[in-house]
Amino acid sequence: MKKIKVGFVGAGFIGPVHIENLRRLGFADVEAVAEINQETADKAAQKLSIPKAYGDWRKLAADQEISVVHISCANILHYPVAKACLEAGKHVIVDKPLTLDTAQAKELVELAAQKKLVNAVTFNMGFYPMVQEAKEIIAKKELGKIYLVSGRYMQDWLSKDTDYNWRVESKFQGKSRAIADVASHWMNMVQVILGKKIVSVYGDTTIFIPVRKKPLIEIPTFSEQVLKEGEYSEIDIDTEDHATILFKFEDGIKGAMIASQVCPGRKNRIEWEVNGSEKSISWNGEEPNQLWVGSRSKPNELRLKDPNLMSENARKFVNYPAGIPEGYGDAWKNIFSEIYNYIRLEGSINNIKPGFPTFMDGYEIMVIIDAVLKSVETGKWVDTNL
Repeated sequence: MKKIKVGFVGAGFIGPVHIENLRRLGFADVEAVAEINQETADKAAQKLSIPKAYGDWRKLAADQEISVVHISCANILHYPVAKACLEAGKHVIVDKPLTLDTAQAKELVELAAQKKLVNAVTFNMGFYPMVQEAKEIIAKKELGKIYLVSGRYMQDWLSKDTDYNWRVESKFQGKSRAIADVASHWMNMVQVILGKKIVSVYGDTTIFIPVRKKPLIEIPTFSEQVLKEGEYSEIDIDTEDHATILFKFEDGIKGAMIASQVCPGRKNRIEWEVNGSEKSISWNGEEPNQLWVGSRSKPNELRLKDPNLMSENARKFVNYPAGIPEGYGDAWKNIFSEIYNYIRLEGSINNIKPGFPTFMDGYEIMVIIDAVLKSVETGKWVDTNL
């Protein structure tokens, strides 16, 4: 079968993660990369063995050999790049958040539908095998009636005033950071495993570090720097370091979570627990190959990733036999497998339901983020109207 030719806009931290795990599919060739200028693009192309390098993303969007574009650059570019690529007839895969605001997101949803092009937002965390198993357990009603869902997403990479990334500035990131950058993963995942939408929210946010030292030189994402006087400029921060959110889901389910990027020692701790009338289940991303199952009247269980013991629908997301751990890269490979096999089946033309987050999912998460921010502003519960 003919291979799919792919282009990338952005090759910073997450772009190479996409590329590495996309190549595992075997039928997608990364043919082009676009970066902030030609020198940066040339370096990225050489490092990642990509044939074409563009110093202007518009040239990649116009490249007729490219049929799919991954957008893995700063959030401020998501909308213009996605719109141009859709108008050029290309399928588009965007890192979250989809755009800087809901109006832009809605426009992209409508444009992709009009063009009948495949569109996806990379909420990859839901594609760990045991998260998919949790979804099947809940669908089979093993937990009984669902009462509660709780959790958190904690990171520490922005816990010092010398920690800087473009995400801390709203002009690049958008008006939300902790919610849009990390809580969005949690909210998408929990809605998927429950099969229920978030209908109302109550939020509280904090900027713990109101002034940060912005390096005068480029530094890698997630790196820890020691800056001397004269090597930085001080900037006021206008995106939140923390959010606590209460949720009301469909079917009367109640929820709560904390998201923060200033928690020393918590490198990338995403976790959730679902409590039902019969059982509870819990999962965390730092131990992704196991699922805790709690009962009242019999011993608790620890279910380990084993394709022989898992539900049929979850089994397809397992890449290796029992006892061999699967992690972050495998979750990326799994979401790309869903997206690219959908492209091969011409799913958007044949009206096949996608098994991955689409632009509509990205838009709905942005609606929830807006509702949380409105709640913070008003001190009241705010409905999402999804």
